[in-house]
Amino acid sequence: MRISARALVATLATALALSSVNAAGTPAFAQQDPALAALTQVVPEIVEEARTTPPTEIPNGDVQRPFAIATDPDRTLTATVAETDIGIGMPEAAGNGNQPLPGLVTYTAKQPSVAYAHQRTGQIARALTIIKDATAPTEYRFPISAPEGSMLEVEEDDGTVLIYNNDFYLAEIDLPWAKDANGNAVPTSYRVEGMTLIQTVSHAGAAYPVVADPALKLQCEWWKAMCRLIFSKKLTKSIYNAWFVAGVAGAIEAMKGACDKLKGKAKLICKIAYTAGGASAIYKVREAANKKQCFAVRFQAPGIVWYEVRKKSCQSK
Repeated sequence: MRISARALVATLATALALSSVNAAGTPAFAQQDPALAALTQVVPEIVEEARTTPPTEIPNGDVQRPFAIATDPDRTLTATVAETDIGIGMPEAAGNGNQPLPGLVTYTAKQPSVAYAHQRTGQIARALTIIKDATAPTEYRFPISAPEGSMLEVEEDDGTVLIYNNDFYLAEIDLPWAKDANGNAVPTSYRVEGMTLIQTVSHAGAAYPVVADPALKLQCEWWKAMCRLIFSKKLTKSIYNAWFVAGVAGAIEAMKGACDKLKGKAKLICKIAYTAGGASAIYKVREAANKKQCFAVRFQAPGIVWYEVRKKSCQSK
């Protein structure tokens, strides 16, 4: 019986697709990397994102550093946005990593019952912890690298960790989560010690593997249409106090002094607030201070600006 060329191609393609999956339904690429196999089992959506969405490089100045390669000796995943470097490290990883997918690097750990992975997308840097069995620790430490003068704070409302520098919001660690092999949520929380993020995962009784995910979310998508610049509660109150003593002119001078500490587009957006905004911006500062919240500037290309009172991502100090 003669087989057409089209039918032959279709048959070969089907055979190739089937050969890439074992009888249990696990993709062949995952079988070669135990950490990747565990991630595929628990968080297939993250694996798919890492497979199809390579790390983003943004041109023209405010460049996000390319994904940390597997041989990065300090295993710190760093992004550069608005000339500011922010990173999340894995000191408990052992040796160089393996990069099985375009957006994912996996690492063995000093503790045999644990593995790690870094995933990088356009705006999120994930430090994935893979807990293999009940002998694994319940506490995991991640050093956060940020410019001098930065600090971490756990937000009371939902457990998000805020990263502030010179009284301006830079980024945050998204609210903690952990999930077991059955898809059940595992109790988890954050605390901070200086510039170290500590995640507790209470995994006793869970179905293994368990995956937990500190995810570093960057301040602004500068290369897209919208950005929000958030002033700390302390800075908001300081500008309010300057208004109280010296009126609008004094408040604008206080805002200018704070904005001068910024770089790149963040500095530009801040400048818009005290030049083009003037009294309107100061009025919103007063409202935010009276509510014990944070003043924020929301910039929408091509030049639309709003002034906001922010409760979310508002540093308390």
